[in-house]
Amino acid sequence: MNPTSSIHDKRVARPLRILVAVHQLDLGGSQMNAVDLACGAAARGHDVLVAGPDGPLVDVLRERGVRHMHIQLDSMDGAAGSYRRLSELTRMFRPDILHAYELTPSLLAFFGPHRNSGVPMTMTINSMSVPDFMPGSVPLQVCNPVIAAAVRPRSGRVGVLEIPTDCVGQNPGFPGDGFRTEIGAADDELLVVVVSRFARVLKQEGLETAIRAAGRLAPRHRMRLVLVGDGPAMPDLRALADKTNAQAGREVVVLTGQRPDPRSAYAAADVMLGMGGSLLRAMAFGKPCVVQGEHGFFRILDAGSARQFRWHGFYGIGDGGTGEDTLVQLLDRLLGDEGLRKENADFALSLVRQFYSLEHAIDVQLDWYDQVLADHRPPPLSEVARTAKAVGTWVAERAVNRRRGTAQEDVFNSAERIRPGFVNPVPEWFDPEPVR
Repeated sequence: MNPTSSIHDKRVARPLRILVAVHQLDLGGSQMNAVDLACGAAARGHDVLVAGPDGPLVDVLRERGVRHMHIQLDSMDGAAGSYRRLSELTRMFRPDILHAYELTPSLLAFFGPHRNSGVPMTMTINSMSVPDFMPGSVPLQVCNPVIAAAVRPRSGRVGVLEIPTDCVGQNPGFPGDGFRTEIGAADDELLVVVVSRFARVLKQEGLETAIRAAGRLAPRHRMRLVLVGDGPAMPDLRALADKTNAQAGREVVVLTGQRPDPRSAYAAADVMLGMGGSLLRAMAFGKPCVVQGEHGFFRILDAGSARQFRWHGFYGIGDGGTGEDTLVQLLDRLLGDEGLRKENADFALSLVRQFYSLEHAIDVQLDWYDQVLADHRPPPLSEVARTAKAVGTWVAERAVNRRRGTAQEDVFNSAERIRPGFVNPVPEWFDPEPVR
């Protein structure tokens, strides 16, 4: 008997009621992971309800038959109303476990249903660092080993659930011709594609570098850079793209805007550039990949770099500068060598299917729920008080910094905060299973 199948059969025989609280339901990595895992648990026979703000991913939940209840969980502003609404929803749904994603939902779940009603909970923080004020007794999942290694000592479990990737709906046979036709790409034109949130923190620096690199590559390659997405950095990116296209005398950079289903864009790519979940999705399509980080970090994903990325996640921090020369050299190699593109694409596909598939992630997530339920204890009053004080201090300091105009947009993803874990070498003891 297949051991995985027997586990699934037991779970379906005793379905859990799972309440998933998410900070957003627009198109972004953490919330897309939450939706994929929630739908996967529902498909395995569990009763799942997703609570969070309205957004494009609500349609995905509806299509997959998973219920959604509207609660604003994307900000600590107005937290009192969100706290009451989450508590009411918990009393109505009576979950066996509450799974909160990111900062605000996790804190509201901790101070509300977990503390007041004794509902077992776990939290997932997919930021590149975990705030020290998060409650230490709540079982915590993060998305790669280097983040887990940096988490402060805590009484609750720490687990790693690497970014789940649908390797069925996203596959090398998915059609991309329609996307190429839509943007006017010729059959012999090579496309370097990025699918990303156009956020100012974490993303904008690398996206602007990619546009400048495309301008330098265009005279010697029949290629285009295609940016798929939207966000606060869009005006700056569009202005730089327009300038680059004007200098080249042709359309070298294309900005398509946000697409609810970007699979055809992935499928149309000859080379993918990105980080995190976006890059893993590119791997599922069997594409050669360049990993984008910050402070000038760019590196090709291949057999030589895979151990680094399996420790750090598909991201890195460079030595400074924009990394433009490095990116030009890497793309020059890939665009000019079809055999190298094929070799790297085959390796990427094997890696994602073996270690990052959605089916594997659902198994890990459901096993984690079993552990959380087995370990469940009410949070100590001392921890409740300590967490309340620490969160209050953080909120007050953030308010002061906002008034002064010195607040960081996304402090827990800032390169300054996470640099130590990402510039250190991979530990010698980290010996991951080889890629087949």
